[in-house]
Amino acid sequence: MYATWREQIKSYIVARPVDSGCLTESQVDSIISFARGLSPVKERIEFIKHHHHADDVWELIRHLKILVKDSAKKLQTSNERQRAERDGRGDVAEPPSKCYPSLFP
Repeated sequence: MYATWREQIKSYIVARPVDSGCLTESQVDSIISFARGLSPVKERIEFIKHHHHADDVWELIRHLKILVKDSAKKLQTSNERQRAERDGRGDVAEPPSKCYPSLFP
């Protein structure tokens, strides 16, 4: 169930003109808005809103942010690996971007 959700997030990132290696805060927010509307996350947010505290919803959104960034990072690594294989090299030339830590509060 969540594997499909992750694939939808990856597709959304690929379809948008963004650098998956260094997402801006507004790009992350846009992806999170998309992710929140997908099943099963949408249903989980509604359940938490009605049966738990409002702070729990923000905690879930914080985790969504981490998952979105993780998906973008994995996508970038995969793209770099494919690019390296196409160019005849067997390895990724440089490590993934270090932009992510600055996006965390």
